Amino acid sequence: MAMIAVQVVLEQLASLVAEETRFLGGVRGGIDELRDDLHSMKSFLQDAEERSESDEGLRAWVKQVRDVAYDSEDILEEFMLRFAPSHGSGFVHFLRQSYRSTRKLSARHRLAAHLESIKARVRAISERRNAFSLNRIDMPSTSSAAVEKWHDPRIASLYLEEADVVGIENPKHLLGFLVTANEPVPDNLQSMTDFQLIDALRNYLGRRRYVIVLDDVWDVNAWETIKYAFPDCNCGSRIIFTTRLGNLAESIENTSHVYDLQPLPENEAWTLFCMKAFRGEPKAVCPPELEEMSRDILRKCDGLPLAIVAIGGLLSKKKNEGLEWKKVRDCLATEMKSNNDLGSLRRILQLSYDHLPYYLKQCYLYLSVFPEDYLIKRMKLIRLWIVERFVEEKQGFTMEEVAEEYLNELVNRSLIQVAEMNHFNRVKTCRVHDLMREIILLKSREESLVMIANGTRISKNEKVRRLSIDENSEEVQSDMRFPYLWSFLSFSSHHSFEHGFRNYKLLRVLNLDRAHFYSFPPELVELIHLRYLSLRWTMITELPESIRKLKYLEILDLKGSTVSSLPTGITQLTCLCQLRHYRHSFWSSLFFPDTHGMRVPSGIGRLTSLQKLGSVEVNEDNKLVRELGKLTQLRRLGILKLREEQGMDLCYTLERLKHLTAMYVVSLNKTDFLQLDSISSPPKYLQRLYLKCSLSALPGWIASLQYISKLVLQYSNLKSDPLKALQKLPSLVVLELRQAYAGEELWCDPGGFSKLKKLGLHELERLQRIRIAQRINAWAGEAGHHSMHGARNGADWD
Repeated sequence: MAMIAVQVVLEQLASLVAEETRFLGGVRGGIDELRDDLHSMKSFLQDAEERSESDEGLRAWVKQVRDVAYDSEDILEEFMLRFAPSHGSGFVHFLRQSYRSTRKLSARHRLAAHLESIKARVRAISERRNAFSLNRIDMPSTSSAAVEKWHDPRIASLYLEEADVVGIENPKHLLGFLVTANEPVPDNLQSMTDFQLIDALRNYLGRRRYVIVLDDVWDVNAWETIKYAFPDCNCGSRIIFTTRLGNLAESIENTSHVYDLQPLPENEAWTLFCMKAFRGEPKAVCPPELEEMSRDILRKCDGLPLAIVAIGGLLSKKKNEGLEWKKVRDCLATEMKSNNDLGSLRRILQLSYDHLPYYLKQCYLYLSVFPEDYLIKRMKLIRLWIVERFVEEKQGFTMEEVAEEYLNELVNRSLIQVAEMNHFNRVKTCRVHDLMREIILLKSREESLVMIANGTRISKNEKVRRLSIDENSEEVQSDMRFPYLWSFLSFSSHHSFEHGFRNYKLLRVLNLDRAHFYSFPPELVELIHLRYLSLRWTMITELPESIRKLKYLEILDLKGSTVSSLPTGITQLTCLCQLRHYRHSFWSSLFFPDTHGMRVPSGIGRLTSLQKLGSVEVNEDNKLVRELGKLTQLRRLGILKLREEQGMDLCYTLERLKHLTAMYVVSLNKTDFLQLDSISSPPKYLQRLYLKCSLSALPGWIASLQYISKLVLQYSNLKSDPLKALQKLPSLVVLELRQAYAGEELWCDPGGFSKLKKLGLHELERLQRIRIAQRINAWAGEAGHHSMHGARNGADWD
């Protein structure tokens, strides 16, 4: 983690150096020197982090680098916030600037002193580096398994009998394995070049039918290196790969079958557990008094045979007493770290983490902030990764797209379990295997990344950077000030937070979902470093005008709260990328929810960094509809309570939102007709469209949307069959018609709806017939007067 910590500081330093010399004043030289020292140190860090697992002294050195990087980041961020140029004019602005200049002078002196202290620490750490003979690596990519020193215990599991497969370390061992006892291994095997080895293998296998097993393959390049050694003689030979990487099999040519190994079913897992844990009992039967505890422990194994065998073996050596077993259940992470019986299990599971590229390690350890068995929403995780600065910029991609690549890579590496996929083959929710969570809890504490408030003792010298609270956590004591805290994440609905947040001056991320707040805590506006503030599902009804002080806020999430309007001060938060608020109620219908949003002040068009805005209630404000057209970076927009006469203004706005991918439009009354035909150039990358309004006809531009994957029409009351116009949309996966068609028959041609997976038809009261050609058999139809499931799911456009 020190690698990423140093990288973040270097990026901050680069931003500072890019500013004018006047801005830096007399500290420019110190900043340049610190940047050079950290650049030099970074080049050795990858080698150091890889070797620190087995070297206590090196681990301490890496921790020192990480700590000095964190402290540097605190100082630099404070400097950047205090010295950022202000904007304005007039006599009052002149007086304010004069006062600020006086304060800046003393602050610059303090910064210079802090920099000197940091540079002295960096120089001392650099001098100690020489004691470890570290190798310089200027282009870090992934961790290398070649430096592992421990004996891999998986090899022993491959010994069934003396003549059985042992494992294949490299092509030379492979050749020795293939040669029979009657054909001795060539004397010059160890001195052969790669080309000679390939030739020898081809000559040997060329006239034989063979089976090759390549165990635990980590990289497709390993196969590319040796594939030419295995000739295809059309005699039924087979090559079998085992791997932890889900996408590796698909990337290898000529793959005929991929078998995804599934967890053991519950009954088989229980049988295996009892065989190992109660091997001394008659018929290996679990005593009744231990069954509940045993099943709790087994649940943590989640069907993983390796874990069941290892933990069962550990328990077999303990007394069959509830308290002994409770210690294992409650302190499994500690047991895996300190108990030799579980040491091999921990190392095997940790292999997957060790092989991660450096940029994924911090993302993965960050998952420890979520409670056990918590279903993690894809977008929630992506937003947190971004504001925590874990996601690197990639040309041509948004930060969210890069973060989703990270998530998919962790899924492919079997480090994250997918709980639910959506209709578009994207992760909807995910979770971490309980045993992997135990490992990342240990690692994140060691790396000073995350602290879980679960009663664990925190020393006064420990600099806690991220604190997570769940339903089982104790109240944070008033004397625990956490002056270095960057992130505070609460997943609890019963904590009172009676001591407030005044002690967390450096806080950047604050997640208070479902917290018991009935008013906005006033001290929050003093947390000037905040980038992320989530008040989801709180009872807060309004935001203060002083919210303008949070000028570096990037994400404000009010979903599910009772806030109905935003203060004028919100228009000064020019760093905002996401402003999210909507909630649903079922007052007017049991099946289709009403969507409630927020009223926004005039001047919202100044927030030109906004990428997500929803949902905005416009009512009679015609100027507001057009003002939204200034937000040209918008990807998602929710707009509610539109009147008939505002249809033209909406068309004007949509033609200017070229990057829009999702849009949610609701009229004030379901009988209000919105004229949406006047769009000559619709957002061509639109993927999700919700229209909840009356339509005189289906807007023609909808049929031109090449990327539209979900379309919901509600209250449209169309007279003409919409399927005829929509059936050729090449990307449409989900189509829902809710009180949207007043005709008697729906019809589609052969070959239409090539990608459709779900068709929802709800309350089409006059519909008599649905004519579907026989070739249209890849999607499922839902016809009926109403479907609560479809209505509720369709309402959430997160």
